[in-house]
Amino acid sequence: MLITLGMPLCGAFSAAEDSQSSAEEFCQHIDDLEFNGTEANASIAWQVGLGPRVPGSNGSEAFRQNITMELDEAGWHVSTSNHLSHGLNLTNVFARWNSTSGSGGQIVLSAHYDSRSQADQDLNETNRSLPVPGANDGASGVAVLLELARHIPQMNLDYDVVLFLNDAEDQGNNYTLGAEAWADNLTESEINATHAFILLDMIGDADLQLHNIQPGNETLKSAIVEMGTALGMVEGEMACDGTLGTDIIQYDVAVGVIDDHIHPHNLGIPSIDLMDTAYGEPRMMTFGSYWHTMEDTPDKVSAESLEHVGRLVELGLRSDAFFELDSPEEPDPRDDTKDDTTEPDSSEAEHNGSPRLATLAGLALLAVAVLLAMIEFKGKA
Repeated sequence: MLITLGMPLCGAFSAAEDSQSSAEEFCQHIDDLEFNGTEANASIAWQVGLGPRVPGSNGSEAFRQNITMELDEAGWHVSTSNHLSHGLNLTNVFARWNSTSGSGGQIVLSAHYDSRSQADQDLNETNRSLPVPGANDGASGVAVLLELARHIPQMNLDYDVVLFLNDAEDQGNNYTLGAEAWADNLTESEINATHAFILLDMIGDADLQLHNIQPGNETLKSAIVEMGTALGMVEGEMACDGTLGTDIIQYDVAVGVIDDHIHPHNLGIPSIDLMDTAYGEPRMMTFGSYWHTMEDTPDKVSAESLEHVGRLVELGLRSDAFFELDSPEEPDPRDDTKDDTTEPDSSEAEHNGSPRLATLAGLALLAVAVLLAMIEFKGKA
């Protein structure tokens, strides 16, 4: 992924203020949640233990062989798609669970499984030519999807679910190649059948903070805040169990990111990126001090964080929150070059966020213009 706003902006999302009443609608599903963070965390160690999962590597092939067998045995229909891009042989993996309702609609849950070939952000210069372990940036999203795959067949959903494990998201100066190849080959009927695209990227950080990734579908973002409130992930809001939430979903902090969700978003598919953009200590123009370094190791990832995100997505599936998007229709990105990012009011930003972030509000308009330009650039550096 590639950051497109130099710094986070404050006050860009206010749905949390109205989330409590809506969150109550999700409480009826809480007792049904089965996601196990410990099981997901075990997958992190396994994936990193395979070695580098760069395109064309032994680790990449071993990963695909193992999950294909695992998902086949669980009743999923697994397929692959091969592409050549920027000199890389990349392989996308798809696992489909068909509902019995025959609705024809589907939800796509996605994560990239490749690990970066070079630790270019490592402070130790001798490490910069080494492949990144990719515990959080790569393995975490996959771990959540594989754990969800154990439970989805028993959910009796009224729509199909596709797990899309994409390759070559983060190689050198090339980004989101696997997702781009997939999106470029979608038919109009496949686009219309896809109700939502949910991307998981860097969601295992032990200090979990889910930020408002721009661009993204505002209806889905509102649902995330409402479900997060029900699960106790929004600070100061009452959860279904009667406790006050913790500060995990921080949608008052917006960060522009070129990531895999950009491509379905540009096709008009409602898309969202669940991501923690602060991995380790903050570092300017990066996603934190562990990002793209040899410090991206399993000890930086926690079962608790994985369970928070896994339960959030599971709740979205069980409640049909990702499928029945009954809010007013948003502009189709294919028909309008504008996205749904709005310039935050500086006084509101000062009220809703930290003073440090509030001072950045005046940069919002310029940052949005840069973001739109980068979206058109399709994520290539």
